[in-house]
Amino acid sequence: MSVWDGLRTRADSNQDGQVSHEEWIAMWDDYAKNAEQPADWHRRYMEFMFDVEDTSGDGSIDVEEFTQVCTCFGATKEECAEAFLRFSQNNSVLVTRDVFAELWKEYFVSEDPNAGGNCIFGKPRID
Repeated sequence: MSVWDGLRTRADSNQDGQVSHEEWIAMWDDYAKNAEQPADWHRRYMEFMFDVEDTSGDGSIDVEEFTQVCTCFGATKEECAEAFLRFSQNNSVLVTRDVFAELWKEYFVSEDPNAGGNCIFGKPRID
């Protein structure tokens, strides 16, 4: 099942062909409650995003790769640099697929506004 098909199937709980605001929130709430066992589409989405950011294909994301991708999402180069430093713990952590998976989960489930995972889309702070 593709990421899109899995997302659409899971989110459109009443199967009316549309995803309401309530359905969208319920889907992410369910994920937050079961983050240790994500749905297949969610795992694939995380892996896809890692592969997009790992432009060199070396198995890790560096600040240049991260900045190249996240500026396309509207973050500035400065924001990307700050965000990368936060989640890589001042470059002391190599951002491998496994590390990214933990940061990804943290982005969706952490209630700590200072959690490093909150920075994985290029913004160093939640506004």
